[in-house]
Amino acid sequence: MKTNLLLLDTLKNMETLITSGFALSNQLKRKLKIVYVLDFGWMRSGEFVGVATPNYQPNVAISEAQFRADYEAAEAEMKKTVADLLKKIPQSVPYEIEVAEVSRLMVVNDTIEKEKDVILLMSNYNSYSGFVTGAISYPNIIEKVACPVIIVPDDKSIFSMSNFLYATALHAEDLKAMRHLSDIVDGTENKHLTIFHNMETTDFDSILKWKGFKDMVKDSIKNFSPSFVHSHEKDVSKGLQKYLEENEPDVLVIMKEEKGFFEDLFSSSETHYVVTHFNKPVLVYHESNFK
Repeated sequence: MKTNLLLLDTLKNMETLITSGFALSNQLKRKLKIVYVLDFGWMRSGEFVGVATPNYQPNVAISEAQFRADYEAAEAEMKKTVADLLKKIPQSVPYEIEVAEVSRLMVVNDTIEKEKDVILLMSNYNSYSGFVTGAISYPNIIEKVACPVIIVPDDKSIFSMSNFLYATALHAEDLKAMRHLSDIVDGTENKHLTIFHNMETTDFDSILKWKGFKDMVKDSIKNFSPSFVHSHEKDVSKGLQKYLEENEPDVLVIMKEEKGFFEDLFSSSETHYVVTHFNKPVLVYHESNFK
């Protein structure tokens, strides 16, 4: 069965995130694997904290003890949270619970090797957390994993996966991502896909390329009758912002490209902006997912 992998590394908002995981897995007819993961070896390294202080080592020792206590309580807390949820909202989602003292990337890679078809679920808190000496510098694993990633806002325990806004740069990999999206929502009712593109210029070549791309999308995907919108902003994030101020898609879908239209948008700081500023679930594909 296809798998949603929910990674947790804190007890913060655990109930909300687990509820999101079950809701998504129920909608998409996938099983749910929940893993509470902390790499204590990496935590002791200098990479753990973005800005060190003279009290770095003592603070790390104190925080490690706190994280260790949470880690040791995590399995029991997850089981209790799931049991309470299923009492309130009975559902037949197959699930498993694990704790792992390894890197997050290792957990993802091992799951992909075993399960093959995996979607990674992560909270936006997973990448940007507080620490007594500064900000935790979690590695950005979005661009390193060989599977799509859904970034879940911390304050949204239940949301629909029916109305999608796909922001495209008119690349061939976008068509592959749209076909994958079409497959994962195959059984979803009332689904709709809007293709969004920002044209900085409206010259003949740009308009012709956009028209040709629309024709290819219509010929390439099933399960959707897509609609198309475009903006004319210098900054694509501004175009998205204006669209989202007037429309309410359930999920924003973006291809993180190695080189191209979204290269600057998905620097580490811009990734944080996108997944937190719009306060929407963000489904992120990466070019390497389709190589």
